[in-house]
Amino acid sequence: MKALRAILVLLYPILVGAGLQKVSPRGIATTALGILAARLIAEPGARWRAYGRAALWPVLALGAVIAVAAISNQPLALLLAPALCSFALLLTFVRSLFSSESVVEALARAQLGSLTEDDSRYCRRVTLVWSAFFLVNGGIALALALLGTTRAWALYTGFYAYLGVGLLFSAEYAYRQWRFRRYLGAPTDVLFRRLFPPRAE
Repeated sequence: MKALRAILVLLYPILVGAGLQKVSPRGIATTALGILAARLIAEPGARWRAYGRAALWPVLALGAVIAVAAISNQPLALLLAPALCSFALLLTFVRSLFSSESVVEALARAQLGSLTEDDSRYCRRVTLVWSAFFLVNGGIALALALLGTTRAWALYTGFYAYLGVGLLFSAEYAYRQWRFRRYLGAPTDVLFRRLFPPRAE
């Protein structure tokens, strides 16, 4: 099932960029819909309950745009998928800021169980940071889909966008360890305990 996730998410731009040279947009879209359906069926229910709030709109956006590509047989619909997913995440994160619990707070609560007021404020700030990232990322992906070459689109959406996600996540994770120094058995705890020893109570 991890392979399906990688094919649909990480390798999607590569498959589309290379596939459009040999296969019709409808053929690529039909295959992607099959992978998406298999991925949704295989996902454990508990994980969907934990992450469904953040995943619902991106999954719907991805499914809709791929369905449009399958019906219309137009490549543009396939190219718009990463931008629409990014904007769907932006919508989800921004909307959560106006509710009692932000997306990041919900994910943190699923892991930690309970949060302090300081934790909640931090989660809201992180939600804002990710919202800004999704706005910029979606804008670049949209511009490349409409105005750029397929090769440039595939390079950005298949490499640079994920590089940005990885760098932002890593920077926030390292800062979080420095700020809270809360070690709960993660594989990185050994490293961060040495870098940022727990504060004396």
